[in-house]
Amino acid sequence: MTKQLTWKHLWLACMVGSVVIHVSGGLFIATRERPPAQRLQAVKVKIVEQPVVAKAEPPPPPPPPPPRERPKPKPKPPKVASERKSPPPKPNEPPPKPVQGLTADAMTAGGKVAAPLGNTLMVEDTGERLKEEPGALQGDMSAEPELIRDSITKPEYTQAAIDAGLEGSAIVEVLVEETGRVLDAELKKRIGFGMDERILTSAKGARFKPRRNRYGRAETAWTEIKFTLQLP
Repeated sequence: MTKQLTWKHLWLACMVGSVVIHVSGGLFIATRERPPAQRLQAVKVKIVEQPVVAKAEPPPPPPPPPPRERPKPKPKPPKVASERKSPPPKPNEPPPKPVQGLTADAMTAGGKVAAPLGNTLMVEDTGERLKEEPGALQGDMSAEPELIRDSITKPEYTQAAIDAGLEGSAIVEVLVEETGRVLDAELKKRIGFGMDERILTSAKGARFKPRRNRYGRAETAWTEIKFTLQLP
């Protein structure tokens, strides 16, 4: 019994060894025929971050040009009426001699008139002149401009004039038009301290009775206003 087991064991061991040898040989051959595995080389990749640039928007379109204004037509100068001049006499014909009498418009329908027919009613100049000049006009109505007292206001003092203790008088020459209004004013002598402008303003606001000529007609003329300055 022991011997039978021994041979069986040897036989199994041989069989197992043969299988192991064949398998090992096959694995060795397969390993020799397979090319060696290629090693993968690590490649470093550098990532560069680029700044994000905003897309520029196109500029807005330019505003439309303003409409052109048409130039206004220049006003035509007013026509000035001119006196009609009688046509000059012809060089070969002498001027008509004035004849005392009525004009053709004074004749009746029947052509009868009580005076001789003529072209003028002027008396013929005989060359006689008056020996004495006419006398002076009776009742001369001339008058100089007169200030209306209620129309003028007293100029107010400036602080500089108060501090300087300014007092005295100032004379202003004014040009008075035909209606009595003051057209212009001038100080004879400047005062300063800011009072010149106030005095002139007061003078320009005054009202007058205008100057009148010998016939009583109003005329433009210069006169004076006297201001008395006293500290308040």
